Amino acid sequence: MRFKMIVLTVATFCLLAVPSFAADIDGTWVAEMPAFGGGPGGGGPPGGGQQGPREITFNLKADGANLTGTVASARGENEIVDGKIDGEKVSFAVKRPGFQGNEITIKYEGSVSGDELTLKMSFEGMGGGPGGGGMEIPPLLAKRQK
Repeated sequence: MRFKMIVLTVATFCLLAVPSFAADIDGTWVAEMPAFGGGPGGGGPPGGGQQGPREITFNLKADGANLTGTVASARGENEIVDGKIDGEKVSFAVKRPGFQGNEITIKYEGSVSGDELTLKMSFEGMGGGPGGGGMEIPPLLAKRQK
């Protein structure tokens, strides 16, 4: 009976001592976001709007189940908030100033597989309800920079 108790105690300790296996996400990841409107010039009026695709850089660092870092684009660099990592799944958000003094929250959810990070974006604070006023944005594919 005592031997079984010792074995059970050692096995439990070993299971608790093993960290959860999270995907290797630390590093710099770069994605290209297509122009809004789906075509050259961003679908906006001449002289305005986004002119073609833009690059987004994710600098990510996992600390257990927490994810920290920054997201940088032509609009500046912002700290990640509410970052989480669970196995291959990741989620985080950035907050940045929007139009007319509003704050925009950009939420990212996705997964990492090897040197590829797939992320779905959604916007809050842009009007028109969740998702950014009806803008449909295809998932981003970020590649790890070496």
